[in-house]
Amino acid sequence: MRAAPLLDLRVTHPFYADLRCGDLVIAPTVATEALMRRLAVTCKTFPDHASLYAGLDGAGTAVASAAAPIALEFELRLRGSGFALITDLAALDAQVAPVFTNQGVAAANPLNLRLTTRTARGTETLTASAPSASETFVLAGKPLPGTAPADFTVVGAGKVAAVSADLRRVSVDTSGVAAGTPFQLSYPVRPERSRGTVAEVSLALDKGLLSPAASPQAFVVPFASAAARWAYYVVMDFAGDISTLRIVDATPGNGPRAVTFGDAGRVDLAQAPDPSDAVGLDLLRRNPGRRVVRLLSDAAVPAREVPLRQLELRLADTRLLAALANPRPDRLVSLRTAPLPAPAATVLYDVLMLLAN
Repeated sequence: MRAAPLLDLRVTHPFYADLRCGDLVIAPTVATEALMRRLAVTCKTFPDHASLYAGLDGAGTAVASAAAPIALEFELRLRGSGFALITDLAALDAQVAPVFTNQGVAAANPLNLRLTTRTARGTETLTASAPSASETFVLAGKPLPGTAPADFTVVGAGKVAAVSADLRRVSVDTSGVAAGTPFQLSYPVRPERSRGTVAEVSLALDKGLLSPAASPQAFVVPFASAAARWAYYVVMDFAGDISTLRIVDATPGNGPRAVTFGDAGRVDLAQAPDPSDAVGLDLLRRNPGRRVVRLLSDAAVPAREVPLRQLELRLADTRLLAALANPRPDRLVSLRTAPLPAPAATVLYDVLMLLAN
């Protein structure tokens, strides 16, 4: 059977200079695989995207178009362990079961998918034993946190009147049924997800999207880079004035600097120990008689694969160290960067040794 390109599903991430993210496997669900076989749709997977092809009948029409509308669903599974270190997961963590979809998004090519959550409901069959306006039942399942009486659906009895704080017991109005009458109760539950799945993708495809075009539709799952402030710890035996010790982004040109270190972020931990700084305290312990100066960036720096290569440690106009390594995404320290009650912040750090002997 002849085939023609139908659509591409791509994963992008600004950590990579070309935006191509190969940290996730794009895998159709079992149900979608079965549906694609019936509709003569084939899927080829690549490190950063999946391409779908539509089988054509004798007239050159996509076989799948006759079944429109349909939904195709995919899972985004971790390929390695580093994805969480370079990715801003706040938006994903805010969803019970994150899913990217084209539903509710204006048509475009390429089209950035919208992040929302997949929902699921659990259903139990209960039996009235002592009918009343507020008969109590113990649930076998576990509703989602925050589930309210209005979120329950009852078939065969009255409404849910109340729910316990631990969501394990509900009070149902069974006054209108006889003892021994069964009824069904449903409520929101956490959807099941395959192990290692970061998010899901659900594509709603109408007849137009199921017909091959000169420019196949591109759907994009856009992730964002994690961002954190940077800290450099300078272990030194210099006893002089450090008021001009700083780190400079010496990238040529007059453009904006990717990272800046102001005077407010410089602390001589030997003179003013920070009890919340585990790294600084450890360096002081292991380097008795030496100074440990912490230089903290003014703002968070987005994670990026290509490092900043022009970072220099300077004292006034004297360059002490050049081509400083960027802090690795897995070197983390919790620092209190703002007064209480603000929470501590996660900071990336590196250690510089500046010793005369």
